[in-house]
Amino acid sequence: MNFPLLRIMGTEVRAHWSWVPILAFIAVFFGLELTTGGAGWPGPMAWTASVVTAALVFVSVVVHELAHVAIARRNGIVVPVVVVQLLGGPFVMEARPRTAGQELRLSLAGPVVSLLLFFLLGLLGTALAIGWPDITLAPDSVQALQFVAVMVGVFNVFLGLVNIVPGYPMDGGRLVHALAWLRTGSEATANSVAVRIGRYAGGVLMALGVVVMAVDDALLGLGLAIAGWLLWGSSRMLDRRSVLQDLVADLRAGDAADSDEPKVPPQLTLDVFAGDYLGERRGTAALVERGADLIGMIGTAQIRKIPRRQWTTTRTEQVMVPIARVPRISADTALWTAMEVLEGTGLDALLIALADGGQAVLSRRSTARLVHARADAQQRSALVTGRPGRGRFGGR
Repeated sequence: MNFPLLRIMGTEVRAHWSWVPILAFIAVFFGLELTTGGAGWPGPMAWTASVVTAALVFVSVVVHELAHVAIARRNGIVVPVVVVQLLGGPFVMEARPRTAGQELRLSLAGPVVSLLLFFLLGLLGTALAIGWPDITLAPDSVQALQFVAVMVGVFNVFLGLVNIVPGYPMDGGRLVHALAWLRTGSEATANSVAVRIGRYAGGVLMALGVVVMAVDDALLGLGLAIAGWLLWGSSRMLDRRSVLQDLVADLRAGDAADSDEPKVPPQLTLDVFAGDYLGERRGTAALVERGADLIGMIGTAQIRKIPRRQWTTTRTEQVMVPIARVPRISADTALWTAMEVLEGTGLDALLIALADGGQAVLSRRSTARLVHARADAQQRSALVTGRPGRGRFGGR
């Protein structure tokens, strides 16, 4: 579950639900430490500083993500939604840069801004400390401000450095990909380089975590091991994505047009639509027509938002996507590009503009059917030639 925060530069910014326990933990941890620990601060002063610190930690991550948004926007890239999580990263997984230079700028934006915040907050904390021979003798407001500046500054340097770890979903994974792309001129080669380095980084972190658990700090070691496992898993995901991209590299959107998409009237209720038109066709969509006029599109993405008990009284025209809001692509658009557009919309299908002025539908179902057919053909060819395929279609 995510909570909407704001819309800026064409992007909706949301906060992941995990921020609720994270911020509560930060506030309580520092509040107890400052009141019952060595500092011995008065309760109001300690808890105010703790809550402000927690809030600014969250703001720091939002600013980190907005740096990505700003650079992406400047390069003509718009990602509809950004979900802010503790260590950032998800934004750059969704952005689709067209060149290695765009990707390089995009990947560096967040870490650079985080490190800049660390520098500015460090200056503030140092200036406050220099102004008093003993900071503990300073007024409560000065002590609290210095504490907040130092703690939030430390978090920002942590955020910036962690995000340049060379593995997805960290910014460093995309940074490695951009550098390899610049050097080789090949996005496919860059994918392979990013996968390998991400795996190595994940393996090193897991091994380091095991060592730390064995000889020093079990909790820190467990954290490192989990982080390494996540990097390893993300690299595998990127590997599968690369395999899929290679598989459809020579295909166009027109090749995946759905030849039997259903057409339904606007007054059809959802129970009939789901039972008679979708059935086992999950991932497809239907065009909604009033007479000879095409007025909208409806699929599983729309009907699953409606409680099943309301299906018998809800008509397709009430939940359909108006046809003007359904993205259109040309038939000669690269299929991989079309798949990325489809994924970004959250819909079940796109419209394909045909050369003769007509239109067709590119659905998730028709795309999956073509990909599976291509994978089967590749596998049969590999068996005949004795050359194994890549990834999940034949191993690597």
